[in-house]
Amino acid sequence: MLARQLAGLPIALEFLTPLRLRRVQQHDTRTFAQALGWYPAIGLLIGGLLLALDRGLSELLPAAPVAALLVTALALLSGGLHLDGVADTADGMAVQGEQSRRLEVMRTGDIGPAGVMAVVLVLLVEWSALVSLEDPIRSGALLLAPALARWTVVPVALAFGPARPDGLGQTIREGLAPIAAPLSTLITLVASVLLFGAGGPLVLLATLIAALIVAGAAARLFGGVTGDVFGAAIEVSQAVAWLALLVAQQRDWLDPTLLS
Repeated sequence: MLARQLAGLPIALEFLTPLRLRRVQQHDTRTFAQALGWYPAIGLLIGGLLLALDRGLSELLPAAPVAALLVTALALLSGGLHLDGVADTADGMAVQGEQSRRLEVMRTGDIGPAGVMAVVLVLLVEWSALVSLEDPIRSGALLLAPALARWTVVPVALAFGPARPDGLGQTIREGLAPIAAPLSTLITLVASVLLFGAGGPLVLLATLIAALIVAGAAARLFGGVTGDVFGAAIEVSQAVAWLALLVAQQRDWLDPTLLS
């Protein structure tokens, strides 16, 4: 069981980013699903790259273009996977009709007006939050938010059933136990506390609420969650994590620890 869980680490990296450490492989459903235990770790890796980029660019450019480049880098580092989920979920929710019709629109992947609007709004929120965040909160926020957002796959999968019996939602739900869900949560909690002390879990809570709201609204219309819904929940909750940290920054609620 331990070997299978460790095997999920490179799978998580290859699924959540365009990075490839080896030739493309086929994995059994169980091993692929258990890789979600490492999703927050991949989020921390992405956050670390954003942090390094931010520190380099901040010496050269004002805050607004730096934030724009960080949002661009984040989209590239995730292969556009979650933004695609935002677009497809928004398009599916905008359709008037039965659940089957909504799911069919999502499956086609052709972005419509609702999808374009949703992506633009999410990117705008992310950009505005990054423009406004300042150190010492900023460094921890860049590192932590991608991890928190990718952890939300666990509570969303626990709270809502899959919309399709053969889709990614079903695959992820089957892989939650016995190790993946606790491992993912442990990594996220430890990172939150190390970066922001006792207030870190409060940011995690804000991220959780955002993801559950997005997934809950979608599940009501689709009869469950899909891979696109997971992606939308990740992207929206990531933006909310930065907003929550911005609120904490303005009110001096957090005490950054590790990167202060």
